[in-house]
Amino acid sequence: MPVLFAPTRATHTTLECRDIVQSIRFYREVMGLPTLRRLKMAAIFRASNGVIAASVQVPRLAPQPLHNFYARPVRDRAEVDRVHSRVLAAQTEYGMQRVTSPAIEDPAQFGVGTYGFYVLDLDGNWWRVEENDGPFGPVDIPSDADPAGSLVPAGPISYVTLESVDVAESVRFFREFLGLDAESYGHYFFSRGNGGVNVIGIQAAAMDYPQPMLNHHGITLYTGREELIDGLRTSAEANASDFGVMKILPATYQHGSYSFYMQDRDTNWWEIEILEELDPYEQTLKDGEWTPETAAEQGARFARTSR
Repeated sequence: MPVLFAPTRATHTTLECRDIVQSIRFYREVMGLPTLRRLKMAAIFRASNGVIAASVQVPRLAPQPLHNFYARPVRDRAEVDRVHSRVLAAQTEYGMQRVTSPAIEDPAQFGVGTYGFYVLDLDGNWWRVEENDGPFGPVDIPSDADPAGSLVPAGPISYVTLESVDVAESVRFFREFLGLDAESYGHYFFSRGNGGVNVIGIQAAAMDYPQPMLNHHGITLYTGREELIDGLRTSAEANASDFGVMKILPATYQHGSYSFYMQDRDTNWWEIEILEELDPYEQTLKDGEWTPETAAEQGARFARTSR
């Protein structure tokens, strides 16, 4: 039985930004990700395959390595080239720091052999736009996905990556601590997040870019109450030293969940949560981030669709 002894699923990730308004604009108009929920200092986006990503405004950004990227697939290689031309033409307008030339990745590096290119966005977060033939297989790209007209056609987030200084220990942590599936390929590993977010862990010589808490990965439980989270946290504390877990924070109520955060041996942060499953609009009002009046004043967008 894993340390987190209840059924878990990897459901979401978060990124930092300097300005939430500009971040929403970039993710919607460039990366084709619709806003699920808008808060004063953060926003939640949902890709067409249900993967949740959040952007949180912070006063100072933590630099990110290339191998902490998000993959956005498009239909085929010809579409990669068309998208690259559009993104390159809009690089200055959207403050993108870097747009690489399209190329085929070497699958010997970390299991990815697709044709694509990388984007370093205005906040220093990395994205890969690639043909729809990634290491986890092709994913459905709906022709009518929202938002229409984005530079990268609206669609899924097919996988994310993170760094590991010891792949064998990371695989053990995924399987025996988090309770997530993991397959080792020597210097990298794959996880399908128990049917949630796909992850590739990539060997790094050292963690040159320690991760901040607001760049975290989310593990969600869909059954149980606060007592379960408290029990999981107790279990995590009892086994922390065996797995090299660096920090475990107190459990708190926030953004519609009761959860605690912990930092693994590679400085990656994890949120372990029970979700309250409210309508995103109702949850935002309950959290006190907006009232109906201020939401109207600020032009906040709310998608009345549950996760």
